[in-house]
Amino acid sequence: MHTGRKLQQESIDVEENVSINCGLINTGDHENDFIGIGVETSLLGKVIFITGATGFFGKVVVEKIPRTIPAVSKIYVLIRAKDKQAASQRLKNEIVDIELFKCIREMYGEHYEAFMMNKLVPVVGNVCESDLGLESNLAMAIMQDVQIILNSAGETSFDQRYDVGLKINAVGPYNLLAFAKMCKKLELFLHVSSTSIKRCSWQGRIMESLCMTDDDIKDETFISERFHPAVSFVENEMKLALDYQKTIKDDKLDHNMRELGLKRAKEFGWLNTYSFTKAIGEMLIEENRGEIPIVIARASGILSTYKEPFPGWIEGIKLIDPVILSYGKGRITGFLLNPNCVIDIIPADIVVNAILAAMAKHISFTKKGDINVYHIVTSISNPIVLHDCVGLFYQHFKKQPMLDQSGLPINVSQFKTFTSMEAFVAHLWREVTSMAIKSTSSNSSLLFERIKFIDRAKYLANLYAPYNLANYWFDDSNTRGLIKRMSKEEKMKFGCDVKSIKWEDYIVNVHIPGLRRHILREKGLSRM
Repeated sequence: MHTGRKLQQESIDVEENVSINCGLINTGDHENDFIGIGVETSLLGKVIFITGATGFFGKVVVEKIPRTIPAVSKIYVLIRAKDKQAASQRLKNEIVDIELFKCIREMYGEHYEAFMMNKLVPVVGNVCESDLGLESNLAMAIMQDVQIILNSAGETSFDQRYDVGLKINAVGPYNLLAFAKMCKKLELFLHVSSTSIKRCSWQGRIMESLCMTDDDIKDETFISERFHPAVSFVENEMKLALDYQKTIKDDKLDHNMRELGLKRAKEFGWLNTYSFTKAIGEMLIEENRGEIPIVIARASGILSTYKEPFPGWIEGIKLIDPVILSYGKGRITGFLLNPNCVIDIIPADIVVNAILAAMAKHISFTKKGDINVYHIVTSISNPIVLHDCVGLFYQHFKKQPMLDQSGLPINVSQFKTFTSMEAFVAHLWREVTSMAIKSTSSNSSLLFERIKFIDRAKYLANLYAPYNLANYWFDDSNTRGLIKRMSKEEKMKFGCDVKSIKWEDYIVNVHIPGLRRHILREKGLSRM
């Protein structure tokens, strides 16, 4: 992993000045061992309003807070539902009763449900609506009560429908910010964003800066509204999307709306609909924040939990997971990627811990209208290059192969890498041709399935190409500053130092087994 170590060495100079960059007073490691940031004390008795809590990452946030800070006063959980009863049922079915919360259940035993329902308050609403869809009396109560707003709502697929992405990722944060301005006791608005807000033209080291940088504004190929998107800009884009819908037949609606999103994103200089709509959401927050203190936490590709509350928990297929599972099932033997590029992935629990640390710091020290950006990433402090990453895929499936329809182990070969689409597609067709030559009536259906899968593989390769072929990495000076400020006890309880990730252990023994256990529902997987 020599490429990764070189990048890690480059971060030393930055780390030496990290306290200055973060506006921290360097009191010395010995004193910090006792003082710390005050993660627990800062959140004692606080009232928090969380969006996106029924999503994968939001659930990890909601689990962590009451488990480690049980003296938090209350957590309002925004849930899309037709009424209060339906919202309460979703809270129970999708949060309280799921396996992720088993550690808290063990802690409180027969009192578990009472404890959780006392801390979590389901709120019927939707960030896509101008008033968040809140019932007026409840809205007033929250405005009088809430001290921290944490927005983790988002549509995360790269090729999301344009109308859906705009509503959730762009309009949603704006609506929530408007609500925040009416909250009487608000101390912090924390927006969970993504490093994927990067533009196509970004290369090299990407700093923890706002979306609207001087370099962007100086780029004459982009008009100013692309970096200062007023609400009218988003409204016009929504109108464009809705007008376009009227021209599409129902059976083509999803496909065409996804294509429209990709087209508009690329026209404005972004990689895909996700990065474009998330960037717009950030910009609207930056431009309209007023006196609200803001923290923007940009995480890289969030995968399964590493250690907390237990290793390998995941919901849904994330980022590299389609490639992992297709490889394990024998559908592909390689992929389009530059083996020397760094892949920036990170376990969900480390992201949550970093967010809570940033939240605690800025509750106490942020001035009105201040905005602080954190990259919660691995590409500089603990990088792994794609060559090493896919080698770990091979290591896992070689030792614990998946089974075919007959119950026989699927043997995988060393993962192949291709740096051009032409070479990758040619490889796919060579494999199909080889299978056709050997084909019998018993495996003809498998051959047909493999031919159909070629289009899917090409689509995924095109979607991931900007991430798998480009050379860039994300600066994490501000996050390193948080870690330096934390006490030893906080580092144990809210550990967010990505240098602690042992990639071989995480990918081989934690993440892929987690995928197989929680997504594919396989049983009997052993830790290697």
